[in-house]
Amino acid sequence: MNTKPHFLSVAALPAILVAGTALVLLAQPLVQEPPKESAGDSPNVVAKIGDSVITRAELEERLVREIRPHEEEFPTEAKPVTAAATLQVLLAEKAMSLEGRKLGYLKDDAIHQRVQELEQSRLAMMVQESLFPGPPAVEAGEVDRLLKERPGLKREQATLFAQRAAVLKIFTEFYGKLTGKFHLQKARDNFATAAQIHQRLLLKPVEKRGPGEYWIKNSQVRNELSEKEKSLVLATYEGGQFTLKDWFQAICNMAPPRRPSDTRTPAGVERLLDSALRLPILVAEAKTRGYDKDPKLRAEIRQREDQELLYKVQEEKLKGAKEPTAEQIKAYFEKNRERFGQAAKLKISQIWCENPQVAQEIKAALDKGENFEVLRKARSLQKDEEPHNVSAIGEGLFWADLWKADPNQTIGPIRGFYGSGVKWRIVRVLEKTPAQAQPYSEQLANSVKWTMISEQRQRLLEDYQKELLAQYPHEVCADRIKGMDPLEIAAGRKD
Repeated sequence: MNTKPHFLSVAALPAILVAGTALVLLAQPLVQEPPKESAGDSPNVVAKIGDSVITRAELEERLVREIRPHEEEFPTEAKPVTAAATLQVLLAEKAMSLEGRKLGYLKDDAIHQRVQELEQSRLAMMVQESLFPGPPAVEAGEVDRLLKERPGLKREQATLFAQRAAVLKIFTEFYGKLTGKFHLQKARDNFATAAQIHQRLLLKPVEKRGPGEYWIKNSQVRNELSEKEKSLVLATYEGGQFTLKDWFQAICNMAPPRRPSDTRTPAGVERLLDSALRLPILVAEAKTRGYDKDPKLRAEIRQREDQELLYKVQEEKLKGAKEPTAEQIKAYFEKNRERFGQAAKLKISQIWCENPQVAQEIKAALDKGENFEVLRKARSLQKDEEPHNVSAIGEGLFWADLWKADPNQTIGPIRGFYGSGVKWRIVRVLEKTPAQAQPYSEQLANSVKWTMISEQRQRLLEDYQKELLAQYPHEVCADRIKGMDPLEIAAGRKD
């Protein structure tokens, strides 16, 4: 009998769900952000504020984002994007995150939960990756057995099923050893109470639910459980305990259709508990190995904390925004009628080029009389693109140059947004439709109102950011951002 082991790519193997979170066993390696540069003299650091730094890579990523059109119903004229101005925005956001730390927002229950869940999932993944550095070998005889039992299977599928069984067996044995190592004990006397509380939150919520909402929400766990109920112990292990709050969070991490239906009984409580306990036990093992001190992990967690703090500080600051009155809305519309009309548009056909040299070649061929559509179908990077309408909403900073062209005119080489980056193109303008004014209406008034609110919020944040940058000392390495061109950076991106 052939006993040669079979292997499949790591990415082909299955995932095990732990408390509603996919912890991938034998999946592709965890993608983590690279650690931030230390606030030393690294040439990759372009600015410093407090104990945070901004790297050139961060600035480049933000520059590419900033040049792209923003999702606005009535866009304003695109403003130039510069490295210096964008770096100031990044510094201001870092200052807001620092202010959030000072105000103690990391203790906010929702923020703490999201950051903790990220760290726990990463730690559990690191343990699993150590357990499965590659897919397990399976005997060809086992694959042959599966093929005989299920004739419709292909060999690769049968191999995958055999590997899945091997993964589950190895993980189950490993997890069983961990439960002994950490002396896992269940508090079964509390399961009936947990089931009763579950039914209360499910069937008699204090919080009003929307139509068709029949599930327990995170906000109920935060607001409708007493502190005593939240701390009800369902299991203990060396170095930690699993409470009713943890149990409900495991439920809330599952999409409602996938939530178990038997959690109204002590047995159902225990079944969900068994699944949910895998994560904290794996985390406990990760900590004994020192994985929680990993520099890449710590950098990723710090980045997530900064993001959460930034959103929280912005949310709190914007509570001061006021809705404009009907009179103010009408006056704003009258002053900006052209902005709230039907947008100007162009119908174009375009030839996308790999670089400006190719674009020049194609433009020269067109100038000599070659047919635009023939060249497009032969040489464009996107040959199946049909003529279509464009406007300032999608073209952003490239719109002004496009709008200068007349119908039946071919222009270029000019740049345009292509995929996640920027490429050169030759554009043929087929039709040109100017903007058209719209009469004032209730529907338009609502759009004007939200435009005004958005502008007010932006002013509030900009004023607040100036205050914070004055409070938090910062340093910009101006020589390291000199000559940074967002269009060139975007042009170098690979799709």
